[in-house]
This record gives sequence, C-alpha cells and structure tokens, in this order.
Amino acid sequence: MSDGFAMLTDRQIAMIGRKILAYRALPEARKFHSSQAKYRWFFGGNRSGKSESNIGYDLCAFALGVHPWRRTPAGAVLWAIAPTWEMVGKILWQEKIKAYLPMRRLKGIVWHNKGADIPKELLIDNGARIELKAFEQGRVAFQGRAVDAIYCDEQCEHDSASIMDELVMRLADRNGYMAWSATPLIAQDWMEKRERDPGPQDAVFHADLNDNRKSRGGYIDDAEIDARIAAWPEEVQATRIRGYFAAFLGAVYKTFRREVHVQEIELPADAQHYQGIDLGFNNPFVCLCAARYGADRRWHVYAEHYQARESLAWHAAKIRAMTGRTRIVARWADHDAQDIYELRQLGIETLPAKKDIRLGIELVQAKLKVQADGRPQLTISPRCPNTIREMIAYRWRQGTQTRDPRDEPEKQDDHCPDALRYLLYSTEGARYFGSDAT
Repeated sequence: MSDGFAMLTDRQIAMIGRKILAYRALPEARKFHSSQAKYRWFFGGNRSGKSESNIGYDLCAFALGVHPWRRTPAGAVLWAIAPTWEMVGKILWQEKIKAYLPMRRLKGIVWHNKGADIPKELLIDNGARIELKAFEQGRVAFQGRAVDAIYCDEQCEHDSASIMDELVMRLADRNGYMAWSATPLIAQDWMEKRERDPGPQDAVFHADLNDNRKSRGGYIDDAEIDARIAAWPEEVQATRIRGYFAAFLGAVYKTFRREVHVQEIELPADAQHYQGIDLGFNNPFVCLCAARYGADRRWHVYAEHYQARESLAWHAAKIRAMTGRTRIVARWADHDAQDIYELRQLGIETLPAKKDIRLGIELVQAKLKVQADGRPQLTISPRCPNTIREMIAYRWRQGTQTRDPRDEPEKQDDHCPDALRYLLYSTEGARYFGSDAT
C-alpha cells in the first residue's frame, strides 16, 4: 500500500503491478492487513471492500512477495477458496486476482474449466503457486496438503466445521496463516463464536459499508450507499452494512403489521398479475394471486387458495376460478415433477420457482419496509386471512439441547410465506440482488 510510483523503475512497477501499488486501504482494512494473527477474520457488508482487501490485495501481495507485513517463504503454496466453482471463476479469479496480479508474472495456469475461465492452479514466476478450490468439493478435497496461507471468501454452506478442521491441519506443517472474508448471512455457531469471542490466535475486523463513502475517502458515491441502506430491511442491516452475524431468532417478518400491511388496494388496469404455488396434500396446497403495479413496483396480494387433503383436479378448478380472465404473467410453483406434470394436464401451466430461502426472505423483508411516502411496497388484502396469519406466525428455527439453530424457518405456518417467497423472488430476485457484489 503505497504512493511510491515515483520511487520505482518502470520494470519494478510492471513486476508488482499498478493495482497493488495504487491500492489505498480503508481504515478497517489497514488493521486487517497489518495484523500478525494466525487467523484473520474480515466480516463486512455488501460493497464494504472486504473481498477486495482480502483476495485482491492481501492474497496477491503475499503471492508476489511484496506484502508489507508478511514475509513470503520460497515456493509458497496458497489456497484461495470460494463456496462454488462458479464463484471461484467470477469473483476470485476474474474480478480480484486478475485485476491485482500482473499477468506477465504467471508462468502457467492449470484449468478447472478453461472454457468458463475457471482456473484451479496459478504458477507464479517467483516459485509461488495459488491453488483455487471450492467448498462445494467437500471435506476430502482439503486433505493431505501442507500450505503456507489460506484465503477464503464467503461462508462454506455445507459441513463447514469439518472443513475448517481440515484447513487448520493444512497450516500446521508450515506454520501458515488464514484470512477469511465474509458477509455472515448463514447461521454457523463455530464461526459466530470466533467472531464474538476471539481466541488468542484470532483477530476479528468489521468492514463498515459507510467507510466506503467517497465523503470518507472511500470509493462509492454517498447517494448510492444511502439508496442501498434505504432499500434493506431492518432485519439485515447490521449484516449488510457492518458484517455482524444475522439474528436468526423469533419472527421471520418482524416488521409485518396488520395496521400497515393489511389493506385493500384498487389495482390499476395496467397492473401485472402473478401467482405463486406451494404444493401440498397433508399440508395445505396454496396458490396466491398478487399484482405488481406503479412505477415503484409495489405488490399487492389480493387472493388466496388454501386447502389440504384435496386432489390436484380440485385445486386446478379452484385456480381457474380465482384466475378468471386475468392474464397471468407467470405462475411460479414448487418443483415436484409429478404434481407439476399433472397440473399441466389439468390446464395449469407453471414455471419452476427460484427457492433460495435466505435471499427470498430478505427480498420479502425489503418489500415490507415502509417507504418515504409512509406506505410499504407489499400489502395483503384482508380477504387473505391464512396469508396474514402465517406471516405473523412464521418463525426462525431455534436450537435445543440436541439441535443447533439453523438459518431456516420452522416447517410450520410456512405454506403461504413459501408461496409468496416463490412469487416475489422468482420475479424480482435477480433485479434486487444483481448488483450486490462483495
């Protein structure tokens, strides 16, 4: 991290790279880089700069042997890990390492998928190598190799504690270190304990999105940050802004209020109509009708079908009756292949819903948020009593003496919330989350 271009020759600049030389650390990132802890944890919100600091600058500076606070051993072996191979390619390689590591320094690339531009090994001309991995490979992929440094970006979603045990063992022979950046959206007891009560070898840092404002010397316009924060629901702001662990306790939709969100809306003629279906037999089969209207894309749930222990033919007739002559833009449904096939034979065409639970819930929470005009972006008609009841009753799953808490809701009072999540997230998820680079 320097302003020392004038002190270097053109060859030195080319060998280190202009991106590393021009890098300017935000306040919490500077503490992260200078820490000598064996395990550095860098939690931060969206666009707080945590991945840029960890993968872009810290990893590449160490691999090149120019890290200001850490010595790179001869023949260093580094691991760079993301949750999936797709993220390895898009985030670690294409967005971060390619930007910071001068390509002239690469002696060779071993590819995981060359056509998709996803490498699995980078050989540097100083003898160091960066081996790229994905948590989705499972625990076995992290066994049997001594490494000098491990860099992780975002949380491991499956078998995370066991994979962490393997990573710790990989550092033992070479007295290596680990640096992990994440927006903690997944409830993981072992990681949250280290964040809240760091051990003697841990150092914990929180990258605040507000430090990335241009008015504070950061890189993002203040207006853009203000708009992002205004759009985020209260339930996720501490996580999205400062990187604190999400509180998966109590009601899922804490801001849902009858007096605010339950009302009748006169829909304009140009409203777009959608349906969401949660399949069930012993549990209720649910179909919700909702309309999107206005320039600010507000939503109104105006009809529900809610019934258990009836045939698909009976449900199909009810859906046709509640639809009438209304043009349905899209009808999103759960993925049971047999039921979907039978509904199609009965004249009910559906699309497979996008079912990500955490992101879908966050989108619904965002729509429930009251806007500057005093109205929320999501309302529900009083003619939908089951939807209203379940929105209030919908709870996060809590731990017991024999079961850890999980970042999932309880499997009860979830039929209407699931149908609503399918409908909203399948329609607007890509638009809402599409620009949330980390």
